[in-house]
Amino acid sequence: MDGLRVQGAWWYPDPGQVDVFRRAVASEAGGRELSAIVKDVRHKGYDISGDLMKRPPRGYPAAHPRADPLRHRSLIAARSLGCEEWLHTPEAVERVLSAATDLDALPMWPAHHVKRAT
Repeated sequence: MDGLRVQGAWWYPDPGQVDVFRRAVASEAGGRELSAIVKDVRHKGYDISGDLMKRPPRGYPAAHPRADPLRHRSLIAARSLGCEEWLHTPEAVERVLSAATDLDALPMWPAHHVKRAT
């Protein structure tokens, strides 16, 4: 793919953080907050990906209301900004800053809900 691509991610977590992430996703408050963030980011045109398991991890039912995010070992939101004429102008900075604003909540969620495993 040519052009500029932006992404926000929770990637390569410390050992033990994936379990902490899953407990936060499974919790009502934290899990609903993450689901709303992911929905908003998708609505803004970002693809959600990451390292995914085929099914929810052991200990979580397949019918869990947040079964999809429970499958994540990493969480990435990304989209292409393309390779338009603006790419070589000061407008590129504005577009990147706008994308950073779009993505701000996604990496902040694990910063608040997933503490370093001790």
